[in-house]
Amino acid sequence: MARPLDDVALFRHLPALVGQVPWQRLGDWPTPVEEAPAIGAAIGADVWIKREDRSSPRYGGNKVRTLEAVLGRAVDAGAHRIWATGAYGSNHAVATVLHAATAGLGAGAILFPQPATATARANLRAMLSVRPAVVRLASVIALPFAMRRLRGPG
Repeated sequence: MARPLDDVALFRHLPALVGQVPWQRLGDWPTPVEEAPAIGAAIGADVWIKREDRSSPRYGGNKVRTLEAVLGRAVDAGAHRIWATGAYGSNHAVATVLHAATAGLGAGAILFPQPATATARANLRAMLSVRPAVVRLASVIALPFAMRRLRGPG
């Protein structure tokens, strides 16, 4: 049974949207706020950090908040697969691909080159670990054409 949406800030503040805005639970909210005393001491100020990285054990970060609405809408529209676009190391693409299964969706990624940093390589490995459909582009310039081809006529 699905949990009620009363802990979702959007619906708590705008309850008329419940049932109007499709939603897919992905995150564990609210995320904690923690003091960072070492950083604060170094700059002479109180520093607090919002720990969005703890929003999901699958893959945390601020992308999870947006994906709750995006994946909810995709499911509501009858989609079978969600496509993410980005560079090989895109945090958005990783989050989308890793969370798609929670919504019952297949995942795909349209990827274009970027410098091969350690972070980009780690993100690409994480993305490919769930075996999404992948379209590799030689350049970001080809992105609109690839998107059009995947969407099909109309």
